[in-house]
Amino acid sequence: MNEALIIEDDDTVRAIIKRILVNKFNITPLEAVNGKEGLNILKNNIPDIIFLDNMMPVMDGLNFLRNLRKEEKYNDIQILVVTANDDSDVVREMIQMGISDYILKPIDTELTIKRIKTAIDRINSRNPD
Repeated sequence: MNEALIIEDDDTVRAIIKRILVNKFNITPLEAVNGKEGLNILKNNIPDIIFLDNMMPVMDGLNFLRNLRKEEKYNDIQILVVTANDDSDVVREMIQMGISDYILKPIDTELTIKRIKTAIDRINSRNPD
C-alpha cells in the first residue's frame, strides 16, 4: 500500500481522512480540492485508493468517475466515495461505475477506518507480496 488520493473540497473532511491514513495506516496521501485537480494528479501518480467527494465545484465526483473510467489503467484503484448526499440514484450510478464503497458525512472515524481496512485487504488479496 503506497499512495492514496483525497479529492475533497472541504478542508476539515480532507484533514480527518488524511489523519486516519497517516496515523492508522502509515499512508501519506495526495490531495485535490476538485475532480479536475484529481485528474491532473493522476497523470503522474496512480494511487491504490481514491477518496472521492461527490459534490465539489469545478468537477464533481460523478464527472470525475466518468473521466476516470475512460482509462483502463485506473480500473484497479479502490474508490471510496465520501458524501453527504445519500441520494440512492447517485450512489447506484457510482456503484455501477465501480466504486468500492462509500462513506457518509459527517465522518464516523471508526467506520471509516474499517472501510479503509477493507479496501486495503482487497488490494492486498489482488497483489500478494
